[in-house]
Amino acid sequence: GLALGLDRGDTVIRRRLKQKLEFVAEAAGIAVEPTDEDLRAYLEHHRDAYRTDVRLSFAHVFLSAELRGDAVQQDAARMLDTVQSSKGVVDPAALSDPTLLEIRFEDVPLRDVAAQFGDAFAERVAELPVGQWQGPIQSGYGLHLVLVGARTDDRTPALDEVRDTLRRDWLNER
Repeated sequence: GLALGLDRGDTVIRRRLKQKLEFVAEAAGIAVEPTDEDLRAYLEHHRDAYRTDVRLSFAHVFLSAELRGDAVQQDAARMLDTVQSSKGVVDPAALSDPTLLEIRFEDVPLRDVAAQFGDAFAERVAELPVGQWQGPIQSGYGLHLVLVGARTDDRTPALDEVRDTLRRDWLNER
């Protein structure tokens, strides 16, 4: 089979060979466990693979360009003044035009915001100050006034947070 090249380009065969080698190594007692230093070095070298995403909690008021037509920008500016000057709690659902979109998002990864509203919207929302109504921000749906309640920046997790995953990945790479 090797002489005919049957192992080349065959994922199933490669997986089976890997599995067989793991069994042989385990039986021979040559399986090596990574040290904390090995795992730290692996984490440092593969930092981007383990980096957490920016996470956001926010609420938005949706203004439909379809419903409001040419007045959507003026309506958004007027509504922004209203929510910014409001001393009480603002109910974004009551102010929003009818939509199937969620109005409040709690601790969602930025990539999920981008998947739902688009990259440009997500990038703008990620830069907004916490605790202030801002906008209007354009999405594929229309305009939004946004209040960011909390933001957790992206970061590389500590070794203890990803130890098991690192160990598995380190062993698989070996």
